Amino acid sequence: MLLESFEIDEMYLVRTAGTSDGTQDKFFKDDMWFKLDRYGGEGIAETVASIILKHSGLDSDEFVEYHPCLINGKQGCYSKNFLSKNDSFITLYRLYKNVTGKDLAAVTARMDFDDAIEYVLNFVKTQTNLDLHKYIANNLALDRIILNDDRHFNNLGVLFNESEFLPAPIFDNGKSFLIGNKNATNKTKLEEKIACSYSKCFNPSYEINLKYLKSWVTLQVPKNIISLVEKYATKEMIEILEITLQNK
Repeated sequence: MLLESFEIDEMYLVRTAGTSDGTQDKFFKDDMWFKLDRYGGEGIAETVASIILKHSGLDSDEFVEYHPCLINGKQGCYSKNFLSKNDSFITLYRLYKNVTGKDLAAVTARMDFDDAIEYVLNFVKTQTNLDLHKYIANNLALDRIILNDDRHFNNLGVLFNESEFLPAPIFDNGKSFLIGNKNATNKTKLEEKIACSYSKCFNPSYEINLKYLKSWVTLQVPKNIISLVEKYATKEMIEILEITLQNK
């Protein structure tokens, strides 16, 4: 597969402070984000995830579309900036921190998962008048399909455009398909590897998270999705999709 190639000066490098295992080096130039792979394969994972989303029935403003590429000779991906001129992106972590001074992940970690989900939804509703049931549900539905083990309160958030709040698009799906999963590296069978993947958000079980909000899910994966992603997906990614889609 021939990838688009970009040469980007270090002056465009955006330093991102964070402790997430999925943190990657990023460049911002010409209203585009360019993201380098950290473990290898994240750019392809982002591309496959966005193809799934593109054919899931969601509106185009409900997710970010990624494309694989080479960045200064190294693999990664690029995407268009999802913020308009007057938009701001506020993570759920930052929103909660600004209002309470506390860490949302630490607070919800002490709750039962269903109480944590309701706590987050109620907090956002109080602060922004937004109902995020569908937004959270679709994120969790995608995470279960692609085994995204890096969904957290810094890649969930809202947009503010000076007059109203809106749900942010679904983005940052690179640490999926067991990429960078250290617990899976010493397993031989794919089913054993999949069993090593856990959700970072709310309950460690993708299934339990999704079951709680299933009635709010609007993301629908078509039956021919394998044929739509096979141009980009690795053999293991396709095998994972065959298992997760069969079990949905």
